[in-house]
Amino acid sequence: MASAHPSTAGEDPRFTRSRQAITEALGRLLQQMGPYPSVAAVASAAGVHRATFYNHFQSVEEAAVSLIAEDFRALRTADPGETTPAVDPAAAALTTLEAMLETLRQRRNVFLVASAWRSPSGLMGISDLLVEQVRDLRRASGGATAGAGDDVEDVYAACGINGVLSAAVGGSLGDRPEEIAARLYAVLPAWMRRPSP
Repeated sequence: MASAHPSTAGEDPRFTRSRQAITEALGRLLQQMGPYPSVAAVASAAGVHRATFYNHFQSVEEAAVSLIAEDFRALRTADPGETTPAVDPAAAALTTLEAMLETLRQRRNVFLVASAWRSPSGLMGISDLLVEQVRDLRRASGGATAGAGDDVEDVYAACGINGVLSAAVGGSLGDRPEEIAARLYAVLPAWMRRPSP
């Protein structure tokens, strides 16, 4: 995820602890009180100073994106396509998309706050996070680094996924996870829907 605050977590465990305390506090506050707690409220709930919050994040919205990124990293480690090579790639993609949707529904208020974030790249919400995941998948599928046309395709796919997730979490697509996952799958580029063996 693009962030103005580079991670030095490998160098200082205090940095990692305070960043994690901030995102966990934000998750708790959003679960209890709904969208948009202040930076002061998040810092207080995390047991850190406001200045420490700003050492990690520029805004509550950016912290919400970071929390979603942590959730997605946890999902990725549980990806059946990576742990079981015999799994059909299309089935693995649908399973992963359904898991992402369920995670965002459980953290609806976090997702709503994250949706207001405009990253340094200019993309809204979790689109940058999704672009990174699409590019990681491209490399993992043997596509190496993306060319100019591939970069556009990756951004298009990520923004499409973000749009479908936003509509699904907002409730405008109903409550049928299989149907929503199929819509998500439909916005994926062809190489991702039908990876070569």
